[in-house]
Amino acid sequence: MNTRYSVSGTVLLLVCATVLACADTTTAPPVTAPLAVTVRYCSGTVPSWVAFQDGNGAWTRALPSVTGGTTRFHSDFSTDRGAIATLSGPGALTVLSVQYGTPAELVVAGDTNPRDCGSLVSKTLFGTAAGLDTNESAYISSALSSRIRVVPATGDSFELKGLPDGPQDLLATRSTRTNGTEAVTRMIMRRSVDLADSAALPVFDFGLSEAFAPAVANVSLSGLGSDGASGGTRLLTGHDDLPVTVQTSPTTDVTRSYIALPETRLLPGDLQVLFASVLPTVTADGRTATLYFRAPTDRTVTLGAPLARPTFTTVATAPALLLRAHYVSQDDYDRSATISYQQGITTIVVVSMTAAYAALAGGYDLLVPDLSSVAGFDPAWALHPGASVQWTAGRVGGTLGLGRDAVPSDGATLRTAFAVDTIP
Repeated sequence: MNTRYSVSGTVLLLVCATVLACADTTTAPPVTAPLAVTVRYCSGTVPSWVAFQDGNGAWTRALPSVTGGTTRFHSDFSTDRGAIATLSGPGALTVLSVQYGTPAELVVAGDTNPRDCGSLVSKTLFGTAAGLDTNESAYISSALSSRIRVVPATGDSFELKGLPDGPQDLLATRSTRTNGTEAVTRMIMRRSVDLADSAALPVFDFGLSEAFAPAVANVSLSGLGSDGASGGTRLLTGHDDLPVTVQTSPTTDVTRSYIALPETRLLPGDLQVLFASVLPTVTADGRTATLYFRAPTDRTVTLGAPLARPTFTTVATAPALLLRAHYVSQDDYDRSATISYQQGITTIVVVSMTAAYAALAGGYDLLVPDLSSVAGFDPAWALHPGASVQWTAGRVGGTLGLGRDAVPSDGATLRTAFAVDTIP
């Protein structure tokens, strides 16, 4: 199970990949013979500890095997549902993740996504932007983590830092500000750029033929309500996930324009991403909606209903604090549910459940299991009584496949809802 982190002070906001993905089925046939399940990870994503549960049976540790740079964890299942628990986390932070699903679904706890499996070598590329007027600026992007703004008033040179080794796709956009409004007016797309560390890129000149005009179309937000939403577009290529536009400020406009690449500029396999986000407020929780597409035409993006928050039960306080989160059924989020608990700045426990498992188990009851008797388990990874617990709840709907390795297709959709609060 892959996780992404953003730390601000002592508060860590975690988005688990299973919150941003969904199961393709809501029922599963019984397992009539032992089913072999292998969960795969690439270098850099391998958890330090893994255990499996077959049905309601005992948890059992799984040891890794490595072949050709891929680490595998294997288990045989004799029932129609199961679970996998993994331990990961940077530095002193530990993230204990538990995924409940059918045996076939548990493979999605792995991560062999090329965007996560690149070289750990970090390099910097230098460049210059040209063809910018005094009311214009440029953004040069290579992956979500490498994006720089160039403003003529402060110089036309830039550095793209933290790039992995190997080929990169680069997208440059020029924004023009007119009467207080900024709009993308030109784009430059470069494919499979593979330069050595500290190399200089050819000049990004928006006045030359390499630059092209963006495509502009309209999007209508269904289910928006009065809370307003921000939005934007991205480009998925064989190498990178590139921001096309800066996320807009929230508005209550149901219909608004969006910027994308012309379809003629896409390669086979490229997809564009149109997304809308309702940010949480004092009186409302957050929601997102995502649409994958190729042709930039007028489209509708549908936001789901506000999250029906889970109810919590304390199952045990020894040998660890074991909590159960119960979710009611919501048609807009009929794929998966996740609850993330955090104590302090070192301990996170995440529990996720697919719709198929919930259908077999009688509902979404996400239990933190007792793993204290499993070989290699460290009690420090668990929650403990006597301290407050911050929780983040998430639900998922739509048609996107399950897990970090899900491959989106033209027309695929994703809806999420989330909330954050504290158990005193």
